[in-house]
Amino acid sequence: MKSIFVTSLACSFLFVGCAHKVNPKTLPGNWKVDERALSTGMPNYPLSEEVFARAQETQKRAPASTDQELAEELERTEQKPSLRRLYFRALYQQWQDVAHAASGEPKLRSCPQYHHDKTVMDETRSEMSSFVVGAKPAAEHLPYYPEWALSVKTKAGARPVWTAGGKKLVTSALKTHASKLRRELNTLCEEGTSDAYFRLENMVTYIADKPEFQQQEGLRALLKIPVFSTMLLVKSVQGGPQVRFTRHDEELLREVKGFQLQRYIVELKKQRHTLVTGSL
Repeated sequence: MKSIFVTSLACSFLFVGCAHKVNPKTLPGNWKVDERALSTGMPNYPLSEEVFARAQETQKRAPASTDQELAEELERTEQKPSLRRLYFRALYQQWQDVAHAASGEPKLRSCPQYHHDKTVMDETRSEMSSFVVGAKPAAEHLPYYPEWALSVKTKAGARPVWTAGGKKLVTSALKTHASKLRRELNTLCEEGTSDAYFRLENMVTYIADKPEFQQQEGLRALLKIPVFSTMLLVKSVQGGPQVRFTRHDEELLREVKGFQLQRYIVELKKQRHTLVTGSL
């Protein structure tokens, strides 16, 4: 059986922050799940080494960019919003999706620092994404169902849904995650930046160009940041067999060179769909 890696980001990426030392709980089949959230409050998703390996193989088979593609990329760069605005746009859309899935009212009445971006998103948004929450997975399938790694409040404290109870708790966990995203948006709207945004900016400035960033360490670094952590969640639970990245998702991933996360999500979605259709 393939193992999963649940270790946090190595401290060599100084600008992203060191990992907590934790005591993982052993699960059936020698799989492990970390019950403590990351230092940024994001879920500590169990990840699949098998899926990551497939994603790396996909990178090797990808064709090199042509001169025309490079020219088009330069043109897009001149027109795209700043990194700060891309972060807000992607996070705002994710919060709407998660809050809607948790039966909430995803309305942000005002946002002084990003009024134009909010208006653009509101005017171009047609409908919310539909979520298909999986049944409680077996331990060996846990990496394919990140919604089961979300935190939920219990008498014993915050715990991942997978260890806390059944499917009904997933909605509560989504509601808790939506509240975290709303707090992040409130900070952005009032102050223009946030601690999470500065992590992203430091990542782009100092480590995104390093070869090791495309490895597992880089993937863990991305998942500490709310917009990328939620991207893994939302794309995994969206209905349908294919991953649908928005233009804002793609521009943000391109800016941070988060290709390893994008490929990982695509391969994870394929495996999740295979598990679902195989059980029918």
